[in-house]
Amino acid sequence: MGNCLAPCLGELKKVIYTKWISEIKDIFNFKPQTAMKSLVKLRYYHSKKLEFEKCAHIQGRVESLNLLMKKLEPLRLNRTRDNLQEIGKFLGFKETPLIIESFDNSHTAGQDGVACSVRFVMGKPEKSSYRKFIIKEAKVGDDYASFEEVLERRFTRILKEGTQLPNLVIMDGGKGQVNVAKEVFKRLNLNIDLIGISKDHRHKARMLHMSNGETLDLFKIPHFEIFSKISEEVHRFTIKFHKHKRDKI
Repeated sequence: MGNCLAPCLGELKKVIYTKWISEIKDIFNFKPQTAMKSLVKLRYYHSKKLEFEKCAHIQGRVESLNLLMKKLEPLRLNRTRDNLQEIGKFLGFKETPLIIESFDNSHTAGQDGVACSVRFVMGKPEKSSYRKFIIKEAKVGDDYASFEEVLERRFTRILKEGTQLPNLVIMDGGKGQVNVAKEVFKRLNLNIDLIGISKDHRHKARMLHMSNGETLDLFKIPHFEIFSKISEEVHRFTIKFHKHKRDKI
């Protein structure tokens, strides 16, 4: 068929072959980003050289990858649902956390205070539900007061508009931030599962703080990478918004 690159004969560099195998494994673990990035980079390389036939061939592979991921989506949903159910049972949640919102805030030396929330549905970011907040009433730099203001604004609006509440809320921080959220939920009569995630010295998610005051090692929780991914995303989104606001001034 003319498709074999003969790696067993040494006609393909080991590093390239290993990279391709790794990308294939990632695809069937529902993580096509690395493979897609490689294809887009290769397409750009050939376009710069005006090799349009090769570009068209690579574009066909991009479209095939997109089609494959659509066909794999039901399998991803089933696996994600199972993983989230396992997390919920392990942590004693009232509901399976199919919809998760996470909150983070940022400021510069007590100025330019902002906060953001991200929403994940079935393990994937729902970017249309991401929200940005400029701190209006709380003293900028007061982490607890800022979170109180933002949570009050966010969930008052959800209740007013009748939109879908999350099954789980993740606060960036420890017991103090969780307690602030508990008070807000109590005032609004919300019965939502709640945790906090604090970071280690490398600024990576490491400890999980339950609403009952218990603290757990995040790495000992089943499928902890789901929470790590959400924690990284809300931090990225918040820092980006804070930088944008700061640079506009």
